Amino acid sequence: MMAAPIVEDKFVISSYETDTAARIKGQYIQNHLQEIAYQGSEFCGCSYEVLRTRGLFWALNRIHFQVLECPKWGDEVILQTWSRGQTGPLWHRNFRMYKAGDMSSPVILGTSAWTLLDLENRSIFRGETGFDESLHYAEDTLPFCTKIAVPRELGQVGEATHTVLFSDLDTNGHANNCQYTQWAMDALPLEYVKSHILRDVQVCYYHEIHAGETVALSVARDGDTWFVTGKVGELQCFVERIEFAAEA
Repeated sequence: MMAAPIVEDKFVISSYETDTAARIKGQYIQNHLQEIAYQGSEFCGCSYEVLRTRGLFWALNRIHFQVLECPKWGDEVILQTWSRGQTGPLWHRNFRMYKAGDMSSPVILGTSAWTLLDLENRSIFRGETGFDESLHYAEDTLPFCTKIAVPRELGQVGEATHTVLFSDLDTNGHANNCQYTQWAMDALPLEYVKSHILRDVQVCYYHEIHAGETVALSVARDGDTWFVTGKVGELQCFVERIEFAAEA
């Protein structure tokens, strides 16, 4: 059933990835999506190592994933990814996760948009990539990621700060994008998060965040949908939209 351009990984949800209800946390879902995205780029001939020799790197621009059924500690899952090709400066990559033994109903669907950047000056690379176009697969899980608009009528209902530490950093020397979801979740009311199930996460990334910088997190709410905006000084670095469902 699997088309050739689809890369697949099988693994078990670990205890350290889960919350108080033994469900996988949002940032760990993102960690797995990011890791298999690296495998997918290697399959397409544009791996981290190959791009570094050309002075380039992949930067995540936007990501969106829906949690249809939240995997728990000990669940064995199968995660798939494939390149959806390019629109303008954005390269799209899709994701799909199943519980092992049941490939009929996915538990997580995801899509993401990446830009190819010059390592030295962080500008968008617009030259010839040399990627094999036959390795892109025209199937969608979710619509292409769009910008997140925080409704103006929503007032700020919370705030927090996070100073970027060594543990937040990745191999590009700035805060790993998965950490943003951890900061956003930590900015929400604890009792609310403990009593609700994660259903949908969208993130738009605008600027890198570096060690020692303090991120101001402002929170807005629309029912079970929360918006978290992260700024360093006056510079908006990311906006995240997180949707929950009440515990059954």
